[in-house]
Amino acid sequence: MMTITDTGEIRREARLTELLDSGVPLGAAEIEDLLAEDPEAREALEEARRARELLAELAPKAAPRDFLRKVQRQIRRRSGGRYFHPASGAISYRISVEVFVVIAVAVMSACWFFLEAARPALPGPLVEEPVLVAPPEAKGPQDQLPD
Repeated sequence: MMTITDTGEIRREARLTELLDSGVPLGAAEIEDLLAEDPEAREALEEARRARELLAELAPKAAPRDFLRKVQRQIRRRSGGRYFHPASGAISYRISVEVFVVIAVAVMSACWFFLEAARPALPGPLVEEPVLVAPPEAKGPQDQLPD
């Protein structure tokens, strides 16, 4: 069992795994330097190689049909419903911007139509144009207003 004092071993194994993952050949100077510094590193390297070979020999297995749903349910449970909420599932109420604009224009047109239909029919314009009338004391042609 590893304890907190085994950080050197953890670092060594992490470095060996990194070297194995990067595909560095065994004769590379980086690996030889690491193996020369630490005699236990060669054993750890061989153990990591054996584990890698065993994993490569395993036949791939398909995930169960409900694997994704179970993972999402577990994430939803652990996150308190913040992720993978049921409303974001197959039935979604999201609409595109274009659909929203069309619906908004239709609602505004209907409101305008009903407001116009409710307005009483008036015989003329709501505001009458002003009529210029000459004052009663105007007697001469110079006092007349232009038409």
